[in-house]
Amino acid sequence: MATRSSDWFQQPPGADGSSALQLDTLLSCDSEPQFWQDILTQQLWQILAGTPSRHRRPEQMPGLESQNVGPFYFGVESFIEEALGFQEGSAGPGVAPGAMLSHVAQEPARRTCRLLKPICWDSEDFEVSWERPDALPWQPKKLAVPHRIKLVRTLRPGESVLAAAVSSFTRHVFTCGRNGVQVWSLAGQKAEDRFPVSQLRVEDSFAYLRTCLLFSNSTTLLTGGHNLAGVGVWDLTAPSLRVSDELPAPDLTCQALAANLEDSLAFASFTEGNIRIWDLRDHSVVRDLPGPPHGVKSIAVKDSNIWAGGLGACLRCWDLRTKEPREYQYESQIISLSPSPREDWVLVGTANGQQWLQSTLGDQRRMVGCKESTILGLKFSPLGQWWVSVGMDTLVSIYSMPTGTLQFQVPEKMSVMCCDVSPNNRLIATGTREHASVYQIMY
Repeated sequence: MATRSSDWFQQPPGADGSSALQLDTLLSCDSEPQFWQDILTQQLWQILAGTPSRHRRPEQMPGLESQNVGPFYFGVESFIEEALGFQEGSAGPGVAPGAMLSHVAQEPARRTCRLLKPICWDSEDFEVSWERPDALPWQPKKLAVPHRIKLVRTLRPGESVLAAAVSSFTRHVFTCGRNGVQVWSLAGQKAEDRFPVSQLRVEDSFAYLRTCLLFSNSTTLLTGGHNLAGVGVWDLTAPSLRVSDELPAPDLTCQALAANLEDSLAFASFTEGNIRIWDLRDHSVVRDLPGPPHGVKSIAVKDSNIWAGGLGACLRCWDLRTKEPREYQYESQIISLSPSPREDWVLVGTANGQQWLQSTLGDQRRMVGCKESTILGLKFSPLGQWWVSVGMDTLVSIYSMPTGTLQFQVPEKMSVMCCDVSPNNRLIATGTREHASVYQIMY
């Protein structure tokens, strides 16, 4: 039996984030965030910052005259070469010309026999005191909207955190960067951690990771990126950390991942514009959906529907039982999506800072909050009573359902690229270009 959760962490001095901050201007603390070098995000940054593009505009590219992709468009091949620092015909350091691209190299895990062993939780995590006496009969009676969050751990992976996932079942945080995935233990009392318990690195100079997804039951982790043979499948129930298998997707750059465990399906969106569906039981490709030609930036799965958004400012929804998608036009590029776990809504975050609830049953939608800069990440709480929103305003913001009332905000030192909420509604993980933060939720 583990020690009580109140004893895990030691709050660093001055880490009380209960007071709210006024929104800073777009570039006050972070003149130009060093985003991961993928085509969609670099294009978006130039659109927002107004930086002149060195690549061809849409009118210079055949077949793109009718696409509404904003003032700039990047060529795929030229940008990849420039971003990764090699010229045509060069195989990069340590790679022979014409050699096959390697995938992910495993680094020996410390304490592998105990790495992801489930930890029993204290009874305090399920006390009746969490119940809401004022809840209506059809509303969840536990875990209402938090009144503050407390910084309990700062993780230093040594690179930008492009995606983060937190497991309350095993008390681990997974941080995804270009060079690999690192696993951090939340056991013990420390304010800062520079040493992950294990990690997997991408050794190929042509390849990088972009995103990760932790299943709700904390048994599997998916990872995707550029120049990999497919989406990596990690079996977290194994005695040591390893990529157990791959979902085939050669020559595709993965931008976002989703899963429907009830139907044993996994989903991925790609820079190339399509969405792929796999059967997790045999890892076979079930179906490919044609997305927008300029790429799918975000994806969400709600019941039998797949929602996707990108830089074309058009939200698309596919019903697995039909062929043609429904389309909903927005004012700005769609950067992040999060489905409500209990109600018929999908939360939409856009480049101009707007947050919308889009009905999954019809055309109804309503604005539920607005920030002063781009929203880079959204995540509903497991019971759907609130969500966390992060972005280029350097603030971690908590909003409540159903009206989108801003409850409070906690400042970070730079743009926040991603966020996640633990399945037990007690932890929030965020990532920036220098560190990851773990917050404990106070109700």
